[in-house]
Amino acid sequence: METIFNKLTEILSKYDRIFIMSHQNPDLDAIGSSMGLSHMLREMKKDSYIFLKTKDKKEYNSSVRQAIEKVQEMEYVYPNTYQEKMDKSTVLVILDVHQRERLEYPEALDVIENVIVLDHHIKNNSYIKETELFYIDSTMSSMVEFISSYAKYYGVNLGILISTIMLAGMEIDTNGFNLKTTEKTFEMAAYLTSMGADSVLKQTLLKESKDDYLRRADFIKGSFIFHKVIGMCVLPVTDCSKEELAEIAEELLNFEDVEASFAIGQFSDNTIGISARSMGKIDVCEIMKKMGGGGHVTNAASQISDKTVKEVERMLKKKLGEIL
Repeated sequence: METIFNKLTEILSKYDRIFIMSHQNPDLDAIGSSMGLSHMLREMKKDSYIFLKTKDKKEYNSSVRQAIEKVQEMEYVYPNTYQEKMDKSTVLVILDVHQRERLEYPEALDVIENVIVLDHHIKNNSYIKETELFYIDSTMSSMVEFISSYAKYYGVNLGILISTIMLAGMEIDTNGFNLKTTEKTFEMAAYLTSMGADSVLKQTLLKESKDDYLRRADFIKGSFIFHKVIGMCVLPVTDCSKEELAEIAEELLNFEDVEASFAIGQFSDNTIGISARSMGKIDVCEIMKKMGGGGHVTNAASQISDKTVKEVERMLKKKLGEIL
């Protein structure tokens, strides 16, 4: 890791102004790692801005909204303001995603020439090209794990608030430290705790509304077991979100005998989404690749256009039947 940290620092040192962007509908791993990196850059005396698609915090989930509101030191740019902050000494650092179409604001790539990509998901064929640095480590639990390691390497104290948000992001991406964890994951969790990460505040960030919980529970009631080891839930609505599908897939994985889980639902734009989770024996990334998506061995997803939910369900069952 020292080699990549030194290379990243060498590249960043060439620029005075750094924009940080993650994926659409950022979660706590995305926003936490963005805040961690932004804090480090400010310690390096660099101008640092986190790129968000809108100033309206209601567009983000409760956890991300709280994080943005609590950390006052961060500065942000938006689609209608970022070019005002740009100059020739500007670089865009992309975290937790490596596909253009999944960026918070993909159009920025048409304007910003200097790009760095850092991710922990398995490389997809539609990855962003022509970068100064492209680094993926799919053995990492989360982007937070990478940024925490980077901060530790340079001895940067991230502070209580940012450390707490990052620890919450790591907890979400590992489903409560049950998936995608290594010795390094726990080492970085301990490091964030040593900088004052607050367990009470972390739980506050992870709380959800009663209505959201009951809605999800109602969907899970209609789930079923496929081929004895697959938990599957098909949402009977046309307005689900990626986060909702991910949460359902993760909960299905808690059921007895379930080795892998899939949640299927329709987004408001008529795209059909699949969120997949696995205990490790079944490679859900390979399955999602066959469905046009990708991800990690234990955490993957896909989005499919011009199909109905029932058609996607049949497609998925067929793919699963071929490997089980």
